[in-house]
Amino acid sequence: MKNKIITLFISFMTLISFAQEGLEVGVAFGLPTGDARFAVAANFVVEGAYWINLADKVALGPKVGYSAMSGDEVVFTDFLDDAPNQNYLTVAAAGLIELADRFWAGADIGYGFGANGFDQNDQIFGIPIENVNGFYYSPRLRYRFSDRLNLEAAYRSILIDDYDASSVTVGVNIQLVK
Repeated sequence: MKNKIITLFISFMTLISFAQEGLEVGVAFGLPTGDARFAVAANFVVEGAYWINLADKVALGPKVGYSAMSGDEVVFTDFLDDAPNQNYLTVAAAGLIELADRFWAGADIGYGFGANGFDQNDQIFGIPIENVNGFYYSPRLRYRFSDRLNLEAAYRSILIDDYDASSVTVGVNIQLVK
């Protein structure tokens, strides 16, 4: 029993020491672009990443996020209707490279999963929503105010068949564990 406790303690301390490389959370607000601009009023994003430093100026890691795109009123030829909200869970591999002192560039590449339970009868512009999952990518620029606080501008896109749910966002990231 004593060996199990010691093993658990060492394992826990090892996890804590690895987590010191960079657990961060972020929030962002944006405006829609692409096909989404016709059906979405705004985009709110919450995301978390775990960064692993490969070198002084290069970091890689997994990232998960939740993107809530609020539906807007859509004008059809003879009536006005509310478009459904579009919510996505994103899972990606992320990378950052320091370009200059405090300026970083990066990208996320992964997959976006539809997260608002679209019904098979829901439609966007008359196209039935059967597959609301798609390829996710997000190039970004970041300015580091301090070791724990970043300002970030990003283009976020989820490509679903012939539909592009994209937005341009500005947000803040906070490093929780350094």
